[in-house]
Amino acid sequence: MKIFSVSISCVILLALFSVQAASPVKAVEERGGASNKNVNAKCHVALVDGKEIIQFWNIKSKDLSKLAKHIAGKKVTKQKSQDKVKIYKAYECVLERDKFTSLKAQSLDKKTPR
Repeated sequence: MKIFSVSISCVILLALFSVQAASPVKAVEERGGASNKNVNAKCHVALVDGKEIIQFWNIKSKDLSKLAKHIAGKKVTKQKSQDKVKIYKAYECVLERDKFTSLKAQSLDKKTPR
């Protein structure tokens, strides 16, 4: 009978440790899921007509680091106009709540209506 109770105790302990070991995997998946949430970003861009503007985007947070490379050549609507102009170059993209590193972008950002 003593061997039976010891083996049952071992099975119970093994089951508890198995549940504990599986929990961190779930936490990692939840953090990974957060990267699929949409965030608002802003980019300091140069247009093909020579103007520089701040352009706003709604993207998945995992794509923020690649955004500046991917928007060159995209057409955007100019402010206070229906005309579309291509983006020539993106200098920097950050989350909407963050500050740009360049002073020119910060100045443009302050003047840009929301």
